[in-house]
Amino acid sequence: MKSFWLLLTVILISTAACDNSNEGETAPDLPPYSSMAMDFEDFDDNQANAIYGKSATAQANNHWLYSRVVVGVWNTALFTTLAVPVASFKTAFSHKPVYLGNAKWQWAYAVAGFTSQYTARLTGELAGDEVIWEMYVTKKGIDSFDEFLWFTGASQIDGQRGNWVLNHSAAFQENMLRIDWSIDNEEIGDIKYTYVRDLDDNRNTDTFKNSYINYGLQTGELDAFYNIHAFDHNLNKFVDVNIEWDRTSFNGQVMAPDFFNDTNWHCWNGAGEDVDCE
Repeated sequence: MKSFWLLLTVILISTAACDNSNEGETAPDLPPYSSMAMDFEDFDDNQANAIYGKSATAQANNHWLYSRVVVGVWNTALFTTLAVPVASFKTAFSHKPVYLGNAKWQWAYAVAGFTSQYTARLTGELAGDEVIWEMYVTKKGIDSFDEFLWFTGASQIDGQRGNWVLNHSAAFQENMLRIDWSIDNEEIGDIKYTYVRDLDDNRNTDTFKNSYINYGLQTGELDAFYNIHAFDHNLNKFVDVNIEWDRTSFNGQVMAPDFFNDTNWHCWNGAGEDVDCE
């Protein structure tokens, strides 16, 4: 009888050990790429020319063109500085993770699309009801740098919301941009970029700190919006711009008190032409 209970105990302990070794071996889903890359499509050059037939030489006070320029400043500035980490995250979707143990996985790969050689290492670790993300990047060749932590993030296990914090560069390994995002009906319903860098490259106070651009979806005919709050170096103060548009017909409106010298909406039609607001 003692031998029977001893054998049963051994079996139970072995079974428990086996269960623990398999725990957490299903990798969490990556947050959507759009959680890091804000949707600028309706205001980029290619889409703008296709939709409106407009060019960069259009009149400067055009309501739609002003909106495009304001949005384009963020698009260009952010993705010039952060092109590598954003591309590194996008590349992860083409690779399978390796389980490292302790509820942690790793995606490791080369990043294509650049003349220099970049390699990336993304880790995702379960922590309660969240997944903690860390992206490490290395560069070989001219202006090479050793592996460093380029961005971190946290997302809910159900993938419905989360945040990213991107560092500036290998030379300035300090927080530059925070991204907060959430899903609405299987697409990004709200995403906000907030500039959080304390000092600029010259180590002076970065006056752009606390500037933000918020993109989201809303009900009504004008179903998308940008709310922008940013430091204007020409005016030496923060200014606000609100943009709303229809993602199907592409008509919209903009409110920019410091540009138009009023608090009215200024509208454009589906051809990008100035019209009176109804």
